[in-house]
Amino acid sequence: MNTRQSIFVLVLFLLLAPGCGPNFHDMYLRMPEQDKDLYANSRQFLTETQREKFLQLETSEERTAFVEKLKVGERLDRFPPHVRSAIQAARVVPGMTTEAVLLSWGKPAEIDRRDVDDVPAECWIYTRSGESGLLTTHKIYFLRQIVTEVIVE
Repeated sequence: MNTRQSIFVLVLFLLLAPGCGPNFHDMYLRMPEQDKDLYANSRQFLTETQREKFLQLETSEERTAFVEKLKVGERLDRFPPHVRSAIQAARVVPGMTTEAVLLSWGKPAEIDRRDVDDVPAECWIYTRSGESGLLTTHKIYFLRQIVTEVIVE
């Protein structure tokens, strides 16, 4: 292939590349407001693949059925009201179980496991955006799978 052909192929690729895959932002903007609300309320419970699938669904009925199959409501109902509120607000508070923290913040970047006086203890470490927009380290301490302390560094 000569230089002219290479340039043509490159220009063609650059013109076509933006349209190669689905534009999830545009899909979101085209959804009715009720579906945007459903997405906003369910987003933290979805994996990246599930988020993409949700956005690719055509109708409100399909999106509602998709979220209902996740049984988020049933999972949340197992927790006391203050824990449910924390999960829905994407917060972690003392007294939460490991399952509640996973629902609220997802998997940690790192887990440090130890025994304290023969009692299983863990520290889950997250890097999250703080109120100032800067990344901060959050350490969630568990004793017997219950949050005992949340430290922001």
